[in-house]
Amino acid sequence: MKTPLFIICISSCVFSIPLQAQVADSTTILFNMDTVAKNLGYPWEITYGPDDSLWITEARGYRVLRISSARSTSDKNDPPQEVLNIPLGTGEINFDRTSNRWPQGGMQGLVIHPEFMTDVNKRWVYLSYVYKKQTCPSSNNPCYFRTKIVRCRFYFAADPGNPTSVPKRDTLTIMDTVLSNLPGSNDHNSGRLTISPVTEGPDNKFRLYYTIGDMGAGQFNNASRTNYAQTLDTCEGKILRLNTEPDGDPSYGVNHDYNTWRLWIPNDNPFNHSVPEFSSLKTPVYSFGHRNAQGVVWGYANSTWRLYSSEHGDKSDDEVNNILSGGNYGWPKVAGMGSDNNYSSLDAFANNDRLASLLVNYNESTWATTNSMRRPLFATFNWPASAIPADGSNIFTWGTIAPSSIDFYKGNIPGWKNSLLVTSLKYGMYRLKLKSTGDFVDSSSSTNSVDTFPLLHGWRVRDVAIHPEANSGTFWIVIDSTGSTSGPTGGFNGSNDPTPDGGKVLKLSYKALITLPINPNPPGGPPVVKDLVQIYPNPVISTLHIQGKKELRKPLLVQIYDIYGRMLKEETSYKNNFSVEVGSFTPGSYILKLYNGYDLEVQIEKFIKK
Repeated sequence: MKTPLFIICISSCVFSIPLQAQVADSTTILFNMDTVAKNLGYPWEITYGPDDSLWITEARGYRVLRISSARSTSDKNDPPQEVLNIPLGTGEINFDRTSNRWPQGGMQGLVIHPEFMTDVNKRWVYLSYVYKKQTCPSSNNPCYFRTKIVRCRFYFAADPGNPTSVPKRDTLTIMDTVLSNLPGSNDHNSGRLTISPVTEGPDNKFRLYYTIGDMGAGQFNNASRTNYAQTLDTCEGKILRLNTEPDGDPSYGVNHDYNTWRLWIPNDNPFNHSVPEFSSLKTPVYSFGHRNAQGVVWGYANSTWRLYSSEHGDKSDDEVNNILSGGNYGWPKVAGMGSDNNYSSLDAFANNDRLASLLVNYNESTWATTNSMRRPLFATFNWPASAIPADGSNIFTWGTIAPSSIDFYKGNIPGWKNSLLVTSLKYGMYRLKLKSTGDFVDSSSSTNSVDTFPLLHGWRVRDVAIHPEANSGTFWIVIDSTGSTSGPTGGFNGSNDPTPDGGKVLKLSYKALITLPINPNPPGGPPVVKDLVQIYPNPVISTLHIQGKKELRKPLLVQIYDIYGRMLKEETSYKNNFSVEVGSFTPGSYILKLYNGYDLEVQIEKFIKK
């Protein structure tokens, strides 16, 4: 099979047969790239924390690491700070690196509570990891593991109650279990975590979202494993919605996981258990019909928060989805858009519920319509049925990018605002420009390189973190140590190429972005340089005073954001000197942005609310 053209699809596609790929890697044109850490053990997650540190999980090292966001290439040989290390082969982790089969992932997702820096009692970090091997006898049989989500407490060295010995050090301790006994596998565990950007539900608390895959049911050594992605009473092939702190619900009095987990399951989740005995129990399921969603992120566009996910396709049709409460996303009955019917007739492999071999005249589109399936807002390699390979084909030629994570970019790189960054185990990282509505990708073919193009060809990118300041133009990515996948590293030529920079953290800095403050005048006007605005006092208790230079074009617009990018206040002034009340803000770090009368962002200042 020849290598394929990168075909993307929004709501419908003209089918394309596999062609020679013609995509240019723009990485070195747009970015400076530096190594800031190395020798990591299969890094899986990288998250920019509210403490201005980068938090990293090691899938096979079962460690949580921190590095400063100020690291440069001169620091690359310095080992990261280890804040948690769970021993392998002893205690609750009953396997180690000598095991005949390793779970997909291992130590997986990490997310930090939004009030981590503003409430010393909520320095909470949530982790997911595979903790128990049950049975995994041979390459021809399914592998059964167990997975859990835990809530941890982080202590800075000087925090009261720090459990470490003198001299005290920063440390992360497992505080309690959110869910245990979740299904696990050597394939399709998913495992990403995110927290809602705003409080939700009648208790006005933040919610925790977790992706869990279909366990590889129907493929490779898990070919005989039942696929439960369409079964609402199980957690496999779902996105779960959980409490970030226990809600106090009493025991229901039945021996069932959903009762054990009841403190962590929101009472406004969309589904109840279908078995009459348990019908009063809410399930943790938020959406279903997912294959292997390894990416999940909140993004704010068109004045609306949306939950986006990236999901591995079968032999084509990787997906980006807008996740809605109670939504059915099709798998294993539908792959990709569904309206193309490309998996209705020629899927000879065990995936997709063996539809071709078991059903007569099956039609993806009919099923999708009948079952109110939520179609992806974007799909890659939308191959026709004639191009879908049969069982026994070379997996390294399949039309997939193997999307490993997703993040939302809202910064100031020209043309990039409101883009999704989708990392790939096969082809680096893709930038997908959203339309202003936020619910479609603003591209319809691979020739539209302005809106949708790949970076870091050949790198096996596991995750990306974005600097929260809009004008930084800085990303950090973690590279898998080694590995192969049916979305192979390096391309689609049938080979399994090693990844460059395995086990490293790479820093990408956009070359052309001008660091603010910038010239706030239109062309031809006199140059104006730094310190257009002074703010005081900083730290502030209640009233923040803003003193601007007289040459600033009026009116002036001030916006104040929290560290997660949520705009909290917006005020306009026709005066150079004015004040903004922030007394009602929770103590913590905030960002002030100033716009002049030409609607140019002229200065960004960070301040502390005491």
